[in-house]
Amino acid sequence: MADTNGTLTVAEMRRRRREREAVDARVKDLTDGLVVGTRNAAAEAAAAKVAADTAAAEALALAVRLYGSADDVAELTDIPLAEVERAAKSVPATRVKELREELQAKAEAKVAGARRRGTPAAAPAEGADSSSSGAVDSATANVPGQVSTGPVAAADQPAASVS
Repeated sequence: MADTNGTLTVAEMRRRRREREAVDARVKDLTDGLVVGTRNAAAEAAAAKVAADTAAAEALALAVRLYGSADDVAELTDIPLAEVERAAKSVPATRVKELREELQAKAEAKVAGARRRGTPAAAPAEGADSSSSGAVDSATANVPGQVSTGPVAAADQPAASVS
């Protein structure tokens, strides 16, 4: 407090100094927390990017294997041929085989489930063309790292998990 003539007392100066030191200490604590939190977020983002890049390379390698030509995949996806070839080479053949088997099992389970429910996908009408049969074509198939655009895309998408 100030005395009657406007000067500060020793006690008031000490109180203000302690208050300022407490604020400075709190600012330092908040700064430390911000640094740690930001670094952790950056590390998580980097790990997510690596996982996404791996999934994209695996999907491209699988597409090259299924289509039999990197040129066809590059043309269909509008991805430069060099990038498609680089991605396809970076994925081991055993991993591509695993992915293909996973998708095959998923497709078989989906078709078997449709048969059990008796949906039109299981039994197309006589003379019906393939577009009305509900069959899954390559444009609607779920490929790892790719979002499906098919009519049942939301039901087919797994929970956000990265392996």
